Amino acid sequence: MTSDTAGPLASIVVPTLNRHRALARALASAMAQEGLAAGDYEIVVVDNSPDANARALVAPLAAHGPVAVRYVSRTQPGVATARNAGIAAARGRFVAFLDDDEEASPVWLASLLGTAERTGADAVFGPVAARAEDGREIGALGAFFARRVAAATDADVTRLHPFLGTNNSLFSRARCLAGAAPFDERLDRTGGEDSLLLARLVRGGARFAWCDEARVTEWVPPTRTTWTYVRRRTFLSGQVRTFVHAMSDPPRHGAVALWMGIGAAQFALCGAASLLLRPLDATRAAALAARARGGLGKLLWTERFRAGLYATGFVSHAR
Repeated sequence: MTSDTAGPLASIVVPTLNRHRALARALASAMAQEGLAAGDYEIVVVDNSPDANARALVAPLAAHGPVAVRYVSRTQPGVATARNAGIAAARGRFVAFLDDDEEASPVWLASLLGTAERTGADAVFGPVAARAEDGREIGALGAFFARRVAAATDADVTRLHPFLGTNNSLFSRARCLAGAAPFDERLDRTGGEDSLLLARLVRGGARFAWCDEARVTEWVPPTRTTWTYVRRRTFLSGQVRTFVHAMSDPPRHGAVALWMGIGAAQFALCGAASLLLRPLDATRAAALAARARGGLGKLLWTERFRAGLYATGFVSHAR
């Protein structure tokens, strides 16, 4: 694949909110991509802070960096709003998403593009590893931040779309991100906007592929390396599994019932196993308790039970 005269081949969109140290690391990795010419891609930073506080960090990179870097301020807080602003500013035929707490491997973007070219897939996804920011071993907590798929590079993973997400992804802009707001901004606080988009794309006939070489690392800050945070995260993830079907047009009531049934079984089985293991293995018991909370989220998915993780202060905002 090569870029054309109308613009770069790909745009890397990096939404950010008050995480300057993490953002600097993410941007350094994005600018150090190998196997591509500097003009083949651009980086779009979407600053979702009310006071545009990432501007000072991005400005020198935009002026002197080896890759085109553009800054977008979107002061209305919300994860879907920030992603939509990045898409609107992007000029590439493909749009890749990198979270501000992630670090991309050197061949990340070239690998995603290679899979897109070979397979003709509408979107490509890659693995996410998890490491603790403070240098400690992340241990059993890492499984709740990582993404692993037992698939070879270029394999079709369309059926796995409920377990994928935009953290480490590449989309054909024309086929996947048309329209003014591809991500549903009703989900600005809770997240799940990516799961809803993927479900809509699959119902429309989109195909997704996997690229095992397109690796990123999510650096998890101390505020998230607790079982309290993980339980809240898994509860919300469980809710997302169910409510994306309720938000479908038309709503998919059968799928809602199915996921609620799965959630009831998960809550009962994992909860019981957690209680039994607690005196013997506290770590495994804590992991099972978190998975039980995920099951409970699948049951208690309605809006009255949703507590936001985004734009509320619960997500780490350390600069």
